[in-house]
Amino acid sequence: ELFGDKTLARNLAQQLGVPVLPGTGLAATADEVKAFFSSLGEDAQIVIKAAHGGGGRGVRIADRLEDIGDAYAGCRSEALAAFGNGNLFAERMIRPARHIEVQIIGDGSGSVSHVWERECSLQRRWQKLVEVAPCPSLHPELRKRLLDAAVRLARAVKYRSLGTFEFLLDAAAAGPDAPFFFMEVNPRLQVEHTVTEEITGLDLVKIQLRIAGGDSLESLGLVQE
Repeated sequence: ELFGDKTLARNLAQQLGVPVLPGTGLAATADEVKAFFSSLGEDAQIVIKAAHGGGGRGVRIADRLEDIGDAYAGCRSEALAAFGNGNLFAERMIRPARHIEVQIIGDGSGSVSHVWERECSLQRRWQKLVEVAPCPSLHPELRKRLLDAAVRLARAVKYRSLGTFEFLLDAAAAGPDAPFFFMEVNPRLQVEHTVTEEITGLDLVKIQLRIAGGDSLESLGLVQE
């Protein structure tokens, strides 16, 4: 319920000290989105997003104040049609950006492990085309910070089963201290789970079923230090 609402997930991240992009609150009006855009100064770009749902639907980019009205209306209409909920919010746009997602497993007790990350920056119309695991160009310290952030979020809600915790990185930044931003969680098994299975030898579907049947990470041999 929490991670299905992107704005509630953002709020949790902020409470835990996980960085998020500057943005509006839940159910922002068109005027609030315009005010947020104006607050970002010159060369601003924003993304207007559906608060519920995913799959690249209910998303619009605006880089001019006069475009926000139409972008907002189109986004709201698509969100209502696709998800039955027209709540929208806006975030500052990062361009160029890299999209990194972390595969998480939890057993509902507060025990959470990660199964590394996947690079999914190659996209078309907000849909991922190619995923690579592990990410071929992350500094080891930056990787650790990303993995730690995902685990911290999952532990906070005693996450149970599989989930994908998604982050944006500024592609122009590099090194161990490069900034990253929490974006959203897909609280389910994703089609790209097979990429992680290939590099780890783990059967994530089997693990998900075992957890549903009452197994713990400890009994499955999946506890991490």
